[in-house]
Order: sequence, then structure tokens, then C-alpha cells
Amino acid sequence: MLDYLRFTYNPNDPDTASIFDECSLWAARFGCLLLDNLDLRSNLNILDVACGMGFPLFELAHRYGTSCQITGVDTWKAAIERARLKLNVYQLPNVRLLEAEAEHLPFQDETFDLITSNLGINNFTDPDAALAECFRVARPKARLVLTTNPIGHMYEFYDVFRSVLKEQQKSVYLERLEKNEAHRGSKEALIDLLQKHGFRIVTIKEDQFQLRYLNGSALLNHALTKFGFLAGWRRVVDPEDEEQIFTQLENRLNQIAQARGELRLTVPMLYLEGEKTD
Repeated sequence: MLDYLRFTYNPNDPDTASIFDECSLWAARFGCLLLDNLDLRSNLNILDVACGMGFPLFELAHRYGTSCQITGVDTWKAAIERARLKLNVYQLPNVRLLEAEAEHLPFQDETFDLITSNLGINNFTDPDAALAECFRVARPKARLVLTTNPIGHMYEFYDVFRSVLKEQQKSVYLERLEKNEAHRGSKEALIDLLQKHGFRIVTIKEDQFQLRYLNGSALLNHALTKFGFLAGWRRVVDPEDEEQIFTQLENRLNQIAQARGELRLTVPMLYLEGEKTD
């Protein structure tokens, strides 16, 4: 009997239900950009760096099929544990999960044919060390594929935040905001980073989408904001000024939303694919 005809599942099992929260809407946008552009080939050894709870790791495993081996690594212990729960439900024989740092990959030299990372590059502790490790574990001619949100991310929000900070007449706040905005890197800087570590750029794809909110209050209270961005924004100002500045920022965003009917923020997306040079 064909393997897929042997598969059974219980829809009332909580573990089964849990796999259907596969990824956030945020990660899905970038993951779809990655999945739409990857070259599908058989018999690959694939590494997904910063795999989190399993996206796009499991989708890669499903799309590439059992001729390919897929390994996921992440430092987030709880996420790896949840990914293991999903793996038990999916019953994928070609997937393994490891708790490991991108900067210290536990693999031999020249192990992988394809290395992917969806939104990982902005979150690595040391991007240079991570890419050096990717080069080390990549086979000759292997591909490294990254997706990220480069500089220009939510520029409408940053313009308003900057205008509020200018009124405080504290140059250090503006310097911190510039650093927060710039840490994502430009397309050119990210291309240089890959090339610096031995990957020849073969494909560049750019796209963007809009985040829509009723107003600034909705933006600042959204889970994506609170989990993903708020801590960095708060570090821009000193604690004694935080409440005043964020109240002013929220009010300014609400005024803009009221005048325009909604608050729209632009998120640029970047797909970079590099090939390991000889």
C-alpha cells in the first residue's frame, strides 16, 4: 500500500488541532515569497535556519518530498518543542529538528545543498558569524535563500515617530530611532553581506504589502506590534519620557487615521538567493 494511504489522524486529538496554527500572518507573507521562488529539485539535503515552530520547514518537507532530507534549527527551545509535536502529527520521515544557534551550526563542512531562512537575518545575534557558518556547511554550488523586511519597513510610522521626537529636542532619541530603523539593512547592504561570505547573488525578488489598522491605538495594541516591535521602539526613549511620548505618538497616529479613514503601513519584502562560490 502507498505510504500516504496508510496515514490516519484523529481530528478530535488536541495535538492534531495544534498543527493548524502553522504560522503567523506576518511570517506567511515572507514565507510565500520564499516558497514561490525556490527551485524544486530532488535528492537535496536542506537546512532551515531559525525554523521556529516549523514554518516554512514543514512546508518545505511536504513540497520537496521524501527524496529530500530537511533539518530545522533554532535557539528557541519552546518553539522547537512545539515543532516536534507537529512532526509527530505530520509523520514526516525526512525531517529532523535541533536546538542550535545559527552562529554555531552542529554540522560537518559541506553538508547541505540548500539553506533557507525566513525572516532570520534580522534576528541573528551575529549575522556575520551566521553567514560564515552557512558557507561552511554548504556544499559547492549550494544555494542560500533568505527573506527579510529591509530598511523602509513601516516608514509611515517612523516618519510620525520622528516628528514627535523632534519636538522633544533630544538628539539622542533621534539617533536611537535611526539605529532602530536601520538595523534591518538595505537591499544593497544585505547583498554585500552575502557576497562577503562567499555567496554569488543569483536571484533578487522585491515586493511589498500594506498593514491596515483602524487607527494608531489598534497598531500599538496589536499582538504583532507588542511581540515584534514595541520593545525596540520603547528603547528609543528614556523611561521617564516614555508615557508622554507614546501618548503623543498614539494621538498623532489616530489623527492621521481619522483624516484618511485608516492607518496604512508599508512593509517591503526582499528575497535573496545566493550560490556558494568555489
